[in-house]
Amino acid sequence: MGQTQSKSGFNTSSSDNGKVTEKTLSSGDIDVETQVTAPGKDSWYYPVDIANDLQDVDLPADVKAEVLNTAWEYVRCSAPQYTNWGRYVAFMQTMTISAVAEFRGKLVNVDASDNIMGYDVSATLATLFEGTSGHVDMAREFRAFLLLTADKTSDRRDGELFRRYVNALAQSPRQWFRMRDCDALVRYTMACALVSNDHDDVWFTEEQFEILGEIFITLYDAVAFFKHRSEGETHNTYAYMPEHLRVKAYRQSREILWALDAAWVHHPGRQVAVNFLRLAAGPIHMMMRRYRFVEENLTIGKPETKEVISQARTNAKLWNRMDDNKRGVNDTQRYKDLLAQSDKLMFPGLAGFLESGGDGSCKDCRYRDSYGAETPHEFGGVKLCSSCKKTWQVYLESLPERARKVFPEIVLVEVR
Repeated sequence: MGQTQSKSGFNTSSSDNGKVTEKTLSSGDIDVETQVTAPGKDSWYYPVDIANDLQDVDLPADVKAEVLNTAWEYVRCSAPQYTNWGRYVAFMQTMTISAVAEFRGKLVNVDASDNIMGYDVSATLATLFEGTSGHVDMAREFRAFLLLTADKTSDRRDGELFRRYVNALAQSPRQWFRMRDCDALVRYTMACALVSNDHDDVWFTEEQFEILGEIFITLYDAVAFFKHRSEGETHNTYAYMPEHLRVKAYRQSREILWALDAAWVHHPGRQVAVNFLRLAAGPIHMMMRRYRFVEENLTIGKPETKEVISQARTNAKLWNRMDDNKRGVNDTQRYKDLLAQSDKLMFPGLAGFLESGGDGSCKDCRYRDSYGAETPHEFGGVKLCSSCKKTWQVYLESLPERARKVFPEIVLVEVR
């Protein structure tokens, strides 16, 4: 077992009321740095191993602390156990980069440099995955996430890449789930959890990753529905699937997840994967301070208010609001240059998705030159026609059958 955290030691240097107080909690294994801001605000915790990260990044000190805390909380919620501290720290560092990409994309330009905010991306990914079968694929997965997410949260979303990307999301449900898998870092985080526990020999086929990703996304997006809508997101399953199926879809995916959990009870590596799916797809919304569980009186699923939408515009809780900007597409040459680097910057198959679905694939769906929410309480992506929504519904309802084909062990634990 790896190192464990405790509060056995507590050193503090106090300051006047309302000012920043620096505290350090130490144990025999890990030191944790705490930053306490003005009364009534959150206290941020993260290991001292990452306390000096983001030193030269153009962000306020309190935002840096929140970013590092968010990365730490996400890693702890996704993989609460670990046996390899070095890999676990690298996992945190990639989540730190990811957190910034999700609200301040101008600071993350993966196609321009391998050095991002002081991190050597190749070296960090090597610390995580070198010597494992997933090294190359997970490096491409992570870079694809950074490329697309940073475009979404910067002025680069007016470019040809992002227009094609959003159009391609809506081409088919199977394609949607693969692209959303990357956007949510589902298989990437699962892989980080596995290697952080030294399960280097545990891996899944592409078909298995697709089913696991679909389970996670169906669950997570159902709970995050109003959060994503408050952000004008292009990425929520129920912006495309019929919205009234949200509860049914959650229940269906939850049952399949519990079936896998029972089937894998004697497989420690696969238990790491299923633990990530269970914890990060739902309970994370109560435990991570990035979400509004406490602010909304210990409730989940509360429709967004004007205030929440306004706060998203100011990056409160590191959220990002995508308002429609009515701009046309520019920078088509950059898109061509990125396609030429697809074997490094895109996951396998993404370039094909962008080319085949980038101009839209249905005459009745509503596509635009640029994307973002046009009004409050709506998503920011393609508007599917009624016929396409029915096709997506059929796909969603077929998940149990598709899961049994890919994971036949489910049948063995079903009660008949």
